[in-house]
Amino acid sequence: MSSELQTLKCYMNQLPATILKLLNVEPPQKTIPEPVEGVLNLYQEIERVSINLIDNMGLFEITYMKPQFMISNAEVMLLLSTRNPYTLGVLHQLIYGGFDVEPNGFHLLKYLNESDKKSCFIGRKKDLDRYDGGTKSIAKDSDMGTWVESAKVINNFDLSWMHYLDFENLHKQQHQLKQRTPEDLIEKLLNRTDKWILGNYKQLRKNSLMIIIGDHGRSKLNLEFAGKIQQWREASVPIAIFIKK
Repeated sequence: MSSELQTLKCYMNQLPATILKLLNVEPPQKTIPEPVEGVLNLYQEIERVSINLIDNMGLFEITYMKPQFMISNAEVMLLLSTRNPYTLGVLHQLIYGGFDVEPNGFHLLKYLNESDKKSCFIGRKKDLDRYDGGTKSIAKDSDMGTWVESAKVINNFDLSWMHYLDFENLHKQQHQLKQRTPEDLIEKLLNRTDKWILGNYKQLRKNSLMIIIGDHGRSKLNLEFAGKIQQWREASVPIAIFIKK
């Protein structure tokens, strides 16, 4: 990681207000937690935000596996404190700003749309049905499909959101076939997704902000790391990395 990389600690549920402010939209008063001021101080005049949510990526994976693009270009890394670091808990907090469903009617994508900002959400149908809130959504059943679609949307929406979650399915298949350890698989998928996100970054127009968010995946995994590394992974937290174009 570059020595200039700023690391800030904050709560996961501060991200919705932060995203709104970056897009020059005032968050609803007293409905959701305050934005992360350290991020707002760094980024002005952002015209679009592109979110990549990656399952099974956190502080451990990024520091241990060192995906090249993310590591060399990250400007800020948020360590996200939350009592639920797993996929659905994370989606819930990012969309609703907490664990209640639409507290006081808040839904990030709906709120953006009502503020004349366009959003697009690409991911698995089941997640979109639960969380898209009626915004434009494109269901894809593989990460490759999500990435191919991402190229069409990232410059055409104020907020584009891609969800990469192949690990769970591939892990199940490979577990049954007794192939490859989960650690190898996470590394392979993280490096693949890193290259895809680099492709998106090259394509993004100026004044865009890329936010890469990592969570603990759908459910707790028993990985085969040993000793110190195992302890290190268990202490891992979700993260958000910011890269401006």
